[in-house]
Amino acid sequence: MRLAPSSAVLEGPLFVCVDVDAGGLAGNTEARVRLASSVEREWLPPAAISTAVEVAFDEERRRVEARRRTRYEDLVLEESPAPLPDDGSVERLLVEALLREPDPLAWFANRDLDAFVARVWCLRDWMPELDLPAVDDEALADMLPELVRGRRSFDELTKVDALSLLRGQWPYDAVRTVDRLAPERLEVPSGSRIRLAYEVGKPPVLAARIQELFGLADTPRVADGRVPVLLHLLAPNHRPQQITDDLRSFWDGAYQDVRKELRRRYPKHAWPEDPWTARAERKPRRKGPRG
Repeated sequence: MRLAPSSAVLEGPLFVCVDVDAGGLAGNTEARVRLASSVEREWLPPAAISTAVEVAFDEERRRVEARRRTRYEDLVLEESPAPLPDDGSVERLLVEALLREPDPLAWFANRDLDAFVARVWCLRDWMPELDLPAVDDEALADMLPELVRGRRSFDELTKVDALSLLRGQWPYDAVRTVDRLAPERLEVPSGSRIRLAYEVGKPPVLAARIQELFGLADTPRVADGRVPVLLHLLAPNHRPQQITDDLRSFWDGAYQDVRKELRRRYPKHAWPEDPWTARAERKPRRKGPRG
């Protein structure tokens, strides 16, 4: 809304519109005040003036903000930034804003949280008799008030340690069961603790360099021995050279053919003829072409 040059009042914080052109012609959406009357602040009845801190979620900035506003009835006379209150309204507004998102939990997702959820669902599938609690969207949504505690913006939510909170709220015995029967990592003969990749409906995958597995006779298993791990046996370039869930058969058979190829491609790496007694190595031990 703008004061037209023809108006007797051309400036001032408060005025009453006497004659208004609502606009809308030729693409003009701004109203023009052709005639206005000035209003002094002291003329306003004190009973109709109120000051309050208003807290709201800014959809554009994706954050909760507080403003101290002085109003004459519904008209804002003054406003300025204000400290956020600690009465729970900030967390409530953040939760409400999250629930309007297509995927509220995406703001908390990270590799560790996703991996733990996958481990739970896999173990529920492999060992239903454990009756582990579900970690579905509904269960995670129930955690939103705790997840947003002390935060004021969506950007801050990406830094929340949602996994620690989830594990802390879960029954202690259930967390220990998941860690024992669907471990995050497995130790291999080289001493490395390598992360397993879990996906519902598939065996867990362990990707390790062949040289780190020398001396390991059998395929590792999880879920109390029910589920063999699918081994991605990596060449020195960290690409799978062989995929198997039967390590013993690999050592007894295909390893010699793989060894010949890898000795040709990576002659400075050690490729022992006997993988059963060879020393597993965390870091490649380089040798000459005949190593």
